[in-house]
Amino acid sequence: MSFRSLENANDVKFEEFLEYIFLQTRARQLDPHWMPQYDLCRPCQINYDFIGHYETLHQDAQHVLRLLSHRRLFNNNTAHSVQFPATDADSRNRNSREFLQKYYSRITAKNLFRLLQLYKKDYEVFGFKIPDAVRRKLRHSA
Repeated sequence: MSFRSLENANDVKFEEFLEYIFLQTRARQLDPHWMPQYDLCRPCQINYDFIGHYETLHQDAQHVLRLLSHRRLFNNNTAHSVQFPATDADSRNRNSREFLQKYYSRITAKNLFRLLQLYKKDYEVFGFKIPDAVRRKLRHSA
């Protein structure tokens, strides 16, 4: 793998990408796209009213719209007219599980553990769940 490969992303394997992330983390030069959300959002310094999750985007968005209408930042008609497109959540989640299984099966347990350590605060503070594919990989390597 070369840095040119990383720039073009045309032949980089997932394991190589993780090594790049770990190198950037040690050098404290991690691209914001890969930074832990905890470091980007600074939840201990900012008092957020609500933290949503992509997995529950539709429900979370409706909740935020209700809050805004109650605070009179939106009127009730506007809040009800703003909608996120409906998605086939079951299909998306099934595809995500297959995707995770495919990629996590290709990395070492050591790197998987390093990855979890990098994003540990995200899991703790934001309530992210460790995917089943990751749990299985770690269980089988122990």
